[in-house]
Amino acid sequence: MNFEMVGRISLSKETDKFKPWSEKQYDSGWVKRRIMFNVTCGDNRHLLTVDAGAFADGHGDVWTFSKGSVNENGKKVKGESLKIPFKDRLTSKKLAEVAEFKKFIFDTEKPGRRYRLEKAAEKVKEGTSLTDEELKDMEIASESELDEALAKSNKKRHEFISEWDFAEFIKKVIDSGKFKDKKFLIRGNGNYSYSENKEKVYENYIPSRIYLAADDSEEHSTATLNILYNKDSFDDMSADELGKYYVNGFMMEYDNNRKSNIPCSVTITIPTCPEGASEKDKKKTESIKRKFMVDDDSWKEYGAVVSMLNGAQKTEITEDMLTDDQKEDLECGLITIEDIRAELGGSVYGDRIQEYQFIKPAKGFTKGRNDTVYTDDDMVIKSIERELPEGTEDLFDDEDDDL
Repeated sequence: MNFEMVGRISLSKETDKFKPWSEKQYDSGWVKRRIMFNVTCGDNRHLLTVDAGAFADGHGDVWTFSKGSVNENGKKVKGESLKIPFKDRLTSKKLAEVAEFKKFIFDTEKPGRRYRLEKAAEKVKEGTSLTDEELKDMEIASESELDEALAKSNKKRHEFISEWDFAEFIKKVIDSGKFKDKKFLIRGNGNYSYSENKEKVYENYIPSRIYLAADDSEEHSTATLNILYNKDSFDDMSADELGKYYVNGFMMEYDNNRKSNIPCSVTITIPTCPEGASEKDKKKTESIKRKFMVDDDSWKEYGAVVSMLNGAQKTEITEDMLTDDQKEDLECGLITIEDIRAELGGSVYGDRIQEYQFIKPAKGFTKGRNDTVYTDDDMVIKSIERELPEGTEDLFDDEDDDL
């Protein structure tokens, strides 16, 4: 499950039960570091987590992956495991070999400015002068400032190979207060772990890329996921009451503790068509519903882009929300629905909801769903008998119950 968010970042207030920033050292010398920060995207707020660990004395290694290459025969060669001593994680010459997808990035430069500076530098080297408009757009006074501005811009891009430094830098940015009212574009993925003791799957949203976004960027939070479902997944029992259909299925996600995939339950909602909807909208809703209907014993797979809803949603005021007085005045022509909307701000907030709402097919699924060989038995997490090594603590301690 991959996500993309545009919103403002912050840390919640610390309480006895909730620590947005924590470091816990074990007898072995291992230090567990964690930051949990908020991303507020319009009406929705999400909690993102970065977990990291290192030995207090700095020994140990960071395991990452190298870039792919092309050999002397012109054939592509895949990257391979790369080991860098933890103490050299910020200075090693091997950093240039690390694959892009294994890096954690935080960039505080304004969107597009570095690219414009680079292109401007190329023009100047070719003997072309920059216009006053170009200089203003790049926020520099003259061509003589170009090299210094580009150097400073490059320094705003921070790349890390360890979550240890990524978590620390996120906290530094938030604590600075310099970006309190700024929006960020954040990309990452869902992380899933199963607790044997609690027989529960834990979900965390893990960021890997954070970029400063434009002030006028539209705030949103979307995810792309592959859902597995069968004939019992589609639920229309509460469509009339709640105005939505439910698709209850599973995602196959990697559990690092088990070193294998596990089925993680997930629900996608599909809004029903409102009364008076156009034929086009009705057809659209029926088309979405059909994608998740199964008439045999098989399991299907479908990729979907969903809106990540988590909060009270703003809803446009409609006539069924009005008081008796408002309805009477509206009927008599004393007021219009526009008058009421203007008085109340045009919209109201409904109940708090937390769900994944269907938007569109994911890339690779415009042709439709996939058949699979999964069975009902594959959707059950099997218990495994294992003992934790001496001195190791269960990852799912009591504090996780408060998340």
